Amino acid sequence: MKGFFLGCLMMCLLPVFSVAQTSQEIQAEQDIQAGRQAQAQGEYALAAADYEAAVKLMPEVPELYGNLGIAYYLDRDYDKAIAAFQQALKRNPALEGPNLYLGMAYIKTAHFAEAIEPLQKALAANPGIREAYINLSGTYNELDEKEEALQVLQRAEKIFPNDEEILYSLGSLYYDLMFKAYTKMAEVAPHSYRYDQMLGKSYEERQEFSNAIIEYKMALKVNPQAPGLHYALGNVYWLSGHYDDAKPEFEAELQITPEDYLSTWKLGNIYLHKRDYDNALPLLQKAIDEHPTLGLAYRDMGKLYMQTNDNEHALECLKKVVQLDPNEPNPHFLLATTYRHMGNTAEAQAEMEQFQKLTEAQKERRRPADEILAGASEQKQDLKAVEEDEQPDIHQLP
Repeated sequence: MKGFFLGCLMMCLLPVFSVAQTSQEIQAEQDIQAGRQAQAQGEYALAAADYEAAVKLMPEVPELYGNLGIAYYLDRDYDKAIAAFQQALKRNPALEGPNLYLGMAYIKTAHFAEAIEPLQKALAANPGIREAYINLSGTYNELDEKEEALQVLQRAEKIFPNDEEILYSLGSLYYDLMFKAYTKMAEVAPHSYRYDQMLGKSYEERQEFSNAIIEYKMALKVNPQAPGLHYALGNVYWLSGHYDDAKPEFEAELQITPEDYLSTWKLGNIYLHKRDYDNALPLLQKAIDEHPTLGLAYRDMGKLYMQTNDNEHALECLKKVVQLDPNEPNPHFLLATTYRHMGNTAEAQAEMEQFQKLTEAQKERRRPADEILAGASEQKQDLKAVEEDEQPDIHQLP
């Protein structure tokens, strides 16, 4: 995909002249300075002419060819840029800039296979060149060498964990690989339960729940003992608010996979909706024991204690939720409500202010990833489902 390929910041390669300069070196330095000035002003053809003059005076200095190649590259004369970079690397194969730009010039002329070696050499010289990672992965992608592209981007992510271009490229590649795998599955196993499961997941991600239910049921008809299938069907029922239909599916999943903490938690959540606290409490506690960082289970436990007027235990659970996810606003709303019931006005006000602050910040942010790619994050998707009915429960408290 062309979106992978990025240029890099303008760079000049400065040759090292002797302390006692000859007249040729002095003139070459003047040409270089003139070229740099013209390049900075966007006059790339004029810069190339100045660098050409410097090359004629000092034809064995590799950096001069690098400067010339960059001017050609910026002027979009990629064939001349390639020739200049090749001359630079002929004299010094390890130069970082000419290798990087040579690879990018090959990409611009659609010579993707030829781009790989110079980009790899650029990274060997300097593993911190983000543009080399992005262009190299894009080159592999153009050649349909997805695994190689993935390895490059995974290396890049470790060095640049918050770089939006690298994250975008990585996400796009993961999506392509997923689509490729699913397409192959449709070809080789169109009647398998896994194919029905895949279709069900696809419908679920688009929130086409009725179609998802049909596909998950078809998968279960073929293989009713497959781990994860009863949970998948139960989860669609749960997300759409059909708790009575969801309950037996989660119970069936736990018969097959007793350690499935999400089924355990969601069963507890269903009992909490029904205000059946005696059944909800042990399930929520079991989910927490099995997965100590499952903030949603702590949240439900906090709601349970709020609804049973056990405010001290409610505070303990809700503070744990805040600890696990400091940027989530709703736990602060619950804490404010709990403090208000305890008569702690100052603490309640502070939590309500934090709730409002985080809510406003959330509104200002663009759509979260789980809305762009629905279902991409199990817990985020589940969190959204719980929040929809969270505040009405609070209003019903005594």
